[in-house]
Amino acid sequence: MNFIERFFLSCSGASLSIINECPEFEKTKYASIGATIFFTSLLAFISSFYALTQIFDSYFLIFPLALFWGLIILNLDRYIVQSLRAGDSKYQNLVISFPRMVLAILVAIIISKPLEVKLFEDEINAYLIQQRIESTFAVEKKYDKEKIALNEQKEFYQNKFEEKLELRNRYYEDYLCECNGTCGTKTKGRGIECEERKVKYESYSIETDKEKLKTEALIDAIVLKEKEIAQKIIEEREIVRANMNNGFFDKIGALNEVGDVSSLFIMLIFILIETAPLLTKLLSKKGPYDNLVMQAEFEFETNFLKVKDFNLNQRKKNEQLNKISSSLEIKSKETQIKKEMREKTLQRYEQIIKENNPATKN
Repeated sequence: MNFIERFFLSCSGASLSIINECPEFEKTKYASIGATIFFTSLLAFISSFYALTQIFDSYFLIFPLALFWGLIILNLDRYIVQSLRAGDSKYQNLVISFPRMVLAILVAIIISKPLEVKLFEDEINAYLIQQRIESTFAVEKKYDKEKIALNEQKEFYQNKFEEKLELRNRYYEDYLCECNGTCGTKTKGRGIECEERKVKYESYSIETDKEKLKTEALIDAIVLKEKEIAQKIIEEREIVRANMNNGFFDKIGALNEVGDVSSLFIMLIFILIETAPLLTKLLSKKGPYDNLVMQAEFEFETNFLKVKDFNLNQRKKNEQLNKISSSLEIKSKETQIKKEMREKTLQRYEQIIKENNPATKN
């Protein structure tokens, strides 16, 4: 095997010592599975690299983190495929593969999202700009009723004051007309009627001047409120702009709005790529490699059981020897005790004989 084939076989999780005993077609199958796993990990590296560039600015941090993520996906896919063993029935195969399939689909979705964001970058940016514009308009629309109400009040006060001005001008014209003799009594000069119209005009002028000051004060208060609303709109616009910073997760959220079927199609492609090694093993019959693995496992279990039985027998023998040794030791102690008692009894007997024998006493 050349280096590339050995590398792809290693990516597939196959044992090189076992697969060397298999036919060439079996090596090709597992090398293809390993190649799929490797290129999936490469896509994971590219995906995470792009995602991290949206979060960090330093490539000295981005590259090792992206490489680390790619290696995690490589090791995870390798474990998923390597741990899948074909059962004796399709139902058993389905039960065995289900949790691994779910994990593979989750990995595929995680890998696909950053690449989908990159592919739909123009559409996402256009959507986010539109959202920002709509949010800005929404801020202004929020105060539309209040602004309209203030504007109506201002127009009402202005119209009311203009009506008073028109009435004052009418009083002035009547006053001049009477004094010039062109209307009213038709008598030129400052007569009684002229003086009355003059007093009426002057008194209403004073009232109009007071109304002018009052109207200006009311309009100034309305203008001040309008300025406060304008300031609020500016502040809320700044808040909206600050919140809509077009970050990576904002783009992922926008992807669901602009991607539609195309985004789903790309994600399905990644799911197919990620689950392809699992499907290959699941749909394939047991091959030479699987049989050799089962044989190796059987031999290992047999040797393990032999060693276990040997250790168990040895333990039993040791226990029996310990029991025999303990019983012999007990018997030895009993014999010794009996011997000591016999000697003591004999000595006591000889002493009693000596004490009772008269010849011995003399």
